[in-house]
Amino acid sequence: MTQAQFLLFLISVIPIASYFILSLCRDLEKLVILLSKFLPALFFMHLVGLSNSLDSQIVHIELLKAFRDVSIGFMVDHNTLKFLFLLNFLWAIITFYSNRFLIIFESKNPIRFKLFFTLTVALVNLIIISQNLLTTLLFYNCLIMFCHFFAVKLLHNEEGKFFRIFTFSLYLESLLLFLAIVATYKFSGRIDFVSGGILPENINSAKIFLLLLLFVGGLFASILIPSYYFYKKGQLHPLTIFSLFFLSYAFGSLYVLAKVVIFIFGLNNFASPITQNFLMLLQVPLFLNFIALAILMVISKNLKSSLFYLFFNQLVLAVFIIFTFAVFDPSKIYLALYSFLLSIVLLFLCLSNLTLYLEKAENKSLRGLFANFRITTILLIFALLNMIGIFPAIGGLEKFFLLKIIFSQKLIFAAIMLIINLTALAIFGFRLIYPLFKTSDYETSENDLTLAKDIDLDSSLILTNVVTAIAIFLAIIFYPLITNFFSI
Repeated sequence: MTQAQFLLFLISVIPIASYFILSLCRDLEKLVILLSKFLPALFFMHLVGLSNSLDSQIVHIELLKAFRDVSIGFMVDHNTLKFLFLLNFLWAIITFYSNRFLIIFESKNPIRFKLFFTLTVALVNLIIISQNLLTTLLFYNCLIMFCHFFAVKLLHNEEGKFFRIFTFSLYLESLLLFLAIVATYKFSGRIDFVSGGILPENINSAKIFLLLLLFVGGLFASILIPSYYFYKKGQLHPLTIFSLFFLSYAFGSLYVLAKVVIFIFGLNNFASPITQNFLMLLQVPLFLNFIALAILMVISKNLKSSLFYLFFNQLVLAVFIIFTFAVFDPSKIYLALYSFLLSIVLLFLCLSNLTLYLEKAENKSLRGLFANFRITTILLIFALLNMIGIFPAIGGLEKFFLLKIIFSQKLIFAAIMLIINLTALAIFGFRLIYPLFKTSDYETSENDLTLAKDIDLDSSLILTNVVTAIAIFLAIIFYPLITNFFSI
């Protein structure tokens, strides 16, 4: 075993071992907080070591040989390593943020969230380094079952009908993904991730169309089936939304989509008339879901519900943008994925600060609080402008390349989606931010003012916001380096 293989093995083990370590120490609160900060740093050090040892393009570890050309194992290349660093960044950011957040929130069982979040990171990590489709399916199913357990056992069935339908759609995804893997093996005789793709050059259009249908259904049935419609009275905590839907479902599904496009279909083979026709077909259900979610986001009177609909709205848009880049400009796939992930994280952190205040304040109103929420408000405005794409940051960079494709290919649906995105986010942002600048009808109590300052000036809560904002803003400053970094 080479040094790079050994480091890859340790990277596969550290997050899952972190879960068991925290479980054993769950009754020792201070030790849990210390370990939760140390373990992401340990993971980072091993990533740096692997980066320095990654001489060849791809490093493999085979754990179990099933049968001919089918095995369970891990792989890492330079692009995979970038996403491992991103996962490590999210792990560290949310760990530092949640430690302080749960203290102010006065959570009765903070270790529950820490354990769930750590295990989610571990499973997403294994999905990222999966060597082939079978390994991906194995850990993707583990993630689905774990999220189902979390939703049923830990959320006390807050929104029972929604979770039943959402869980059903996740299991449907698992079935369709399994069928996609079987079809891939039938058509190509292999299911491993290979640079340039594994599908034969003479494969006919019907088979490509079938594979596209199965993979898209196997990764995104939960948003194509409008399960979000049944989310009516839920009051999901922002940290729950982030872990249950963003880190687990969105990160895993979008990354697997990018990997399938690059390593199964192959970038050179993907940009074909059949994939363009499939995109034209796919954009119809995506467009309808996007409009429905935009309306629900705008008319929702509850901030937590708005955050939920906003997340799914942007996820639908991300699926469309990534697929559009895959067809017309494949080198920008990773840029779209990074833009979505970082933009959602910053918006989530800012909105989480506001929901924390509303949860604990005596007066459940944000009116007139700009003086005490200056940093959060400025970062929230930046996050919304970046997500719209009109601010010089990674979101603007992504929308710039998308607009080039829209004008050159005359993609009317894509242009309408961008206009709706701008309008919906502008309305949402105005409804959220405007009250902060208005004069309150009631005098804010000293306790509420102290709470607002504690949140807005807290080092853990705000530094995580600021660091994420800097990561987003650096995209425009180091434009040549960033575009080269995201190139495949």
